[in-house]
Amino acid sequence: MLAPLLRPCLALAVLVPGVLAAQEESVPGTRLAQSVGQAEASLQRGDFPAAERAYRAALFEGFRLVGVLEGSAGHKAAARAALDSAAGQASDDPAELLALATARLQVGDAPQALEPLRTLLAKQPGHGSALRLQARALVATDAIEPALANLAEAARHTAGDPELAFHLGTDYLWLKKPELAEPLFAAVLAARPIPQSHVLIGRAYRDASEYARATAQLRAALAQDPRVRHAHYYLGMILRSDPNTGPDRLDKAIAEFRLELKLAPRDALTNDQLGLALLESERFEEALAPLELAAAEARPLYAYHLGRVLLGLGRTGEAAAQLTRAIGLAADSEPDLEKFHYQLGLALRALGDAAGADAQFAEARRVAAAHDPSPGAAANPDAVTPLLETSDLAQLPPAARADLQKRVSSALARAHLNLGVLRAQAEQFEAAAELAARAAVLDPTLPQVQASLGVAYFNSRQFAKATGPLEKATAENPNDAGLRRMLAMAWLNTQQFGKAVELLQDDPQREADATLDFAYAMALVKSERGGEAEPVFGRLLARHGASPELSVLVGQAHAQQGDFDGAIATLQRALEMKRDVREANGTLGVIYLKQGKLEQAEAAFEAELAAHPDDILTRHNLGNVLDLLGRPAEAMDALRAVLAARPTFVDSRYLLGKILLAQGRTAEAVGELSGAAQLAPGDANIHYQLAQAYQKSGDAARAEQEFEAFRKLKDLKRGATP
Repeated sequence: MLAPLLRPCLALAVLVPGVLAAQEESVPGTRLAQSVGQAEASLQRGDFPAAERAYRAALFEGFRLVGVLEGSAGHKAAARAALDSAAGQASDDPAELLALATARLQVGDAPQALEPLRTLLAKQPGHGSALRLQARALVATDAIEPALANLAEAARHTAGDPELAFHLGTDYLWLKKPELAEPLFAAVLAARPIPQSHVLIGRAYRDASEYARATAQLRAALAQDPRVRHAHYYLGMILRSDPNTGPDRLDKAIAEFRLELKLAPRDALTNDQLGLALLESERFEEALAPLELAAAEARPLYAYHLGRVLLGLGRTGEAAAQLTRAIGLAADSEPDLEKFHYQLGLALRALGDAAGADAQFAEARRVAAAHDPSPGAAANPDAVTPLLETSDLAQLPPAARADLQKRVSSALARAHLNLGVLRAQAEQFEAAAELAARAAVLDPTLPQVQASLGVAYFNSRQFAKATGPLEKATAENPNDAGLRRMLAMAWLNTQQFGKAVELLQDDPQREADATLDFAYAMALVKSERGGEAEPVFGRLLARHGASPELSVLVGQAHAQQGDFDGAIATLQRALEMKRDVREANGTLGVIYLKQGKLEQAEAAFEAELAAHPDDILTRHNLGNVLDLLGRPAEAMDALRAVLAARPTFVDSRYLLGKILLAQGRTAEAVGELSGAAQLAPGDANIHYQLAQAYQKSGDAARAEQEFEAFRKLKDLKRGATP
């Protein structure tokens, strides 16, 4: 089985002026930051369509990065979810389609990688890079023959594209077809007859275990330029890997690494490999200096190798420190993590820390089991290893990974937030709210995100959802009167009248704004503070005259103060001005109910519901009157209609349970009353009725529990100690 073919570490710019669109950026996140910058520049110019296109590109790139990061950390479900989001933002641009397919392959999702490639190839059948990626995806799904056909088709389009020719050659090596790779590599050398081309091809042959071909290419590079970089390094790597190079292969490899270091003395990769070869030759003292130099870079393998040589030198405490550092630097997907824990266990045992050593050995076994999904399975030496794309992001140290994730989340949040603003400007408030909500999840601390989310929810009439972000926004901006007023209106619409009063009572513009003053009066009346509303009514009547809505509020205020005659007169005047004014008949019904005029109350509630069938409170009140009139079947119909619309309406559930109990339908009564008790555990009357229901059903133990709850709540209400 071929070893995985890794991405060449030499820049392909030595072959062609540009690089493939799907390749990694030199600084991860650069394209994302550029897209956000372009979008914000377009916003400043007022070019909203261009801003939206750039934000869409930013969302695509951000989700792509999240997908690759999650995939490299082994979080497959999160990776696929992020890439699905990226796919939802992808355009038909070939670069984006290639980038999406590459990311799908990087997270091990070959079947999904085929979709964007088919889209691209349908428009550009001869797109060589797409054909090559499709071949990789096909092999990963065991479609070897179609993959070979793809590569052959791509090879027909390599004229003038040495980079594509090189990549196709590496893919043929991966498929164990070196004879098909040779002419492609020859085309690369014909286009770029420079020593670096020989080095790159030599590296490809070496990765495919074609050691003789690799050595020939590397020697050719040195013949052209004895100072060409990396040729000696790869020759040293071949000598370390090829068992046919003789018993002195380590000595020869050491010599090659030292020749490479003459060209670049501080090259960390070569110093690490030199130190490792010396370590394997048990030349610990010689290995120390190059490994210390390499370990100055924060890479887990470098720290691990230094820890091993320190262990060999008997410097056990320093070894344990380096091995601990290696584990801290390593990602969960680090293939050598098992060895890190095992070597640290040896170091801790040598230090006399038996418990710590045992813990490390146990962790080594756990990691080994996690990285071996099929222990004991026989390897097939002729099988083709599915080669998925590898991402440079997988090699990021934890600190760099965390920094990138933070930057990506922040950029995605900004893109969502500003797209939400654009949707709001187009009066697409529900879409704006959805985008702002995503921004708040990605970065709750983003400036203006809570305000934008609250405004979007408010404008889409999702008042209950608006209150939370608007509260946070007003806490951040206590002097923003507009946000405070919007929050007050949201509280009013969610029947949190006391909170609305608190926000409106000191508003400096309230008395000059009839809408605010009316809202304040309503909040006072609905929070049972009708007396305080009287001067507001006087001011509104003096400035704007009577209106049916204002008259209803005045009537409700009279009723709260026990002036039923004044209330009835005012409410009837409101109905004369507007026959279907909301809450007028409903309030009359409540007054008649308090006066014991049940038939008149029924008629008033029916009139309210005829005009406003969505009035849940009035329908509940009608059910109550019907029960008092001795018409339980009609009462239960009304109460069930309330609960169908609002299952959490506890008063209706309690009353329904009480009626069912009186009808002898005990089991149904228990169901309704226990539901009411869950909704309002502090209501003593509910517990009393539920206790009676349990008692009638023969459940004495539960009945006693509910009676005890009733007694405790009554004692608390009286101020006694329970």
